[in-house]
Amino acid sequence: MNIQMMEGLLGASSNIKLSGTSMSVYRQASVEGDTEKMKRAMGYTVECTEKAVKYQEKLDKGMKAEAKAEREKAKLEQEAAIEKRREERKRTEEGSEPGRPQGADSFQISEAAKAALRNQPSPAVEPVDNDPVIYTEAGEITVQAEPESTVSFIA
Repeated sequence: MNIQMMEGLLGASSNIKLSGTSMSVYRQASVEGDTEKMKRAMGYTVECTEKAVKYQEKLDKGMKAEAKAEREKAKLEQEAAIEKRREERKRTEEGSEPGRPQGADSFQISEAAKAALRNQPSPAVEPVDNDPVIYTEAGEITVQAEPESTVSFIA
């Protein structure tokens, strides 16, 4: 909340309260039949309401200024976030090799390992003919009996 808004709120509120006081004096003078007192009270009422309108205009200007400042602040924050993302992207692109996809792991096989693989034929892999094994959270093996086959028909 800026100064214009505070001043507008306080000024409009106090002047409306003052106009209420002068209106009560106007009503009292109306009951008494005192026209001079009624004119003076009405003059004070009009003056207070005009001041309240001016303070309301000041409040509106303050609210517009506040909204503009908030929009500018949001725009600056957005631009800063965009710039930060650009910098991060630039750093990640500089750190990666060209042609290598982002986030992929890489490894290298030594020349000695390549030679060892060339000299040794790969052993034939035989299929495993064991039952499936299930491990518990503690790492123990649980044996699961095969469920019986059931067939059901619903007509």
